[in-house]
Amino acid sequence: MSTGSLRTRVAVVSLSLLAVVLVVVVSVVTLAYRSSLESDLRHRLETAARAVQQARSASAVKPLTQGLSLEGIATSIEGPQPLPAGKAGAGTTAPVKTGSSIHARGSLLVLDETLRDGTRVSFSASAASVSRSVDRLLLVEVLVALGAFALAALIVIRATTTALRPLTQVAETASRIAGGDRMQRLRPTRADTELGRMAAAFDRMVDALEAAVDRAQEHDAATRRFLADASHELRTPIAALQASAETLLREQPKRPHRDRLEAAVARDAARLGRLVDDLLGLARLEARTAFASVDLGMVIRSAAADARRAVPETEIALDLDDDLTVAGDRDSLGRLLRNLLDNALAATRPGGHVAIDLRRRGGHADARVTDDGPGIPAAERDRVFERFVRLDRTTPGSGLGLSIARRIAREHGGDLTCDPSPSGGSFTLRLPLAQAGGIGVTW
Repeated sequence: MSTGSLRTRVAVVSLSLLAVVLVVVVSVVTLAYRSSLESDLRHRLETAARAVQQARSASAVKPLTQGLSLEGIATSIEGPQPLPAGKAGAGTTAPVKTGSSIHARGSLLVLDETLRDGTRVSFSASAASVSRSVDRLLLVEVLVALGAFALAALIVIRATTTALRPLTQVAETASRIAGGDRMQRLRPTRADTELGRMAAAFDRMVDALEAAVDRAQEHDAATRRFLADASHELRTPIAALQASAETLLREQPKRPHRDRLEAAVARDAARLGRLVDDLLGLARLEARTAFASVDLGMVIRSAAADARRAVPETEIALDLDDDLTVAGDRDSLGRLLRNLLDNALAATRPGGHVAIDLRRRGGHADARVTDDGPGIPAAERDRVFERFVRLDRTTPGSGLGLSIARRIAREHGGDLTCDPSPSGGSFTLRLPLAQAGGIGVTW
């Protein structure tokens, strides 16, 4: 963008327009004044001519010349022209063609008038007085215009400085914010003007940037905590796996001790695999994918079928409303439901019972997963969604399943909560139902 001085631009444009206006006004006034003086001069000559016409003879004209001279009009009189000798009626005057004509002669304006008796009267007035008057007026106009232009220049410079002071305030506020004072705002008194809208937009931008910085800092802190927790969680199974493997290689123990070590290796490797799988699943949530139309009931049936095959001794009951479609990613929602079922199956005893209810609640679909396990204390209901939190260390798992499940739910515009329950655990997944034309956005 162009970064020239706005104050200079406004001053130059304003003063240029004023100069053009002054030139036009001076020109129009000068021309009008000249035309008025010239018209007045012609009018005086024509008035003198009309007075002479009434006199009708040279003898009657002569008394008028003194009065006309006082008005600056010179008079010249020529008598009638006689016929040339040898013509019929010699000695008489020539035929007379009366009338008047006006013309310029040098710096004089001359009007010729012919009377009925043949007398020719010439009236002349100097146009130099008109030029002198016009020159004096032009000089006055130029001086006044220059004074007005100088005064206007001072006013324009002062006015632009005052009018552009809010922009200076914007720059100063931005500098203070850049210097670390993030609480600075413009806070316009009126938001319905150009400067007010600009100031309000500036404040909204700074608020958005501050919120983005806060989110980035929170994300950075969460990432550091996650890396620390992940390192800690990975260290335990890796250390156990390494110890078991080293014992097997170094001591070559006999059975049944060898069998116990091999089982421990397999158990720690499986735990390590689940932990890595959960970490990869959590990392995949950072990638954005396109939403599509997903039948939530079909996703639940598929997750329940997988769970039945994995734990056939536990009963999984379904009670689902039909045609509940949400906008989302099928694989992510499937992982969410599998994590909920894995959590419920881990909490139940062999031969236990898990139930999934799916209902329409206004514009949302509510899926409730309950089990007949020991339940979750009220003080731990929010804590179970934190990363690497396991209330029962004897059950397998990484402590990431519920954290991943809630993250997926919130990425889909919904939520996952742990509900009060008189017995066993109870989790409710709430997702907004798909709206017409609402599919195809990205998250």
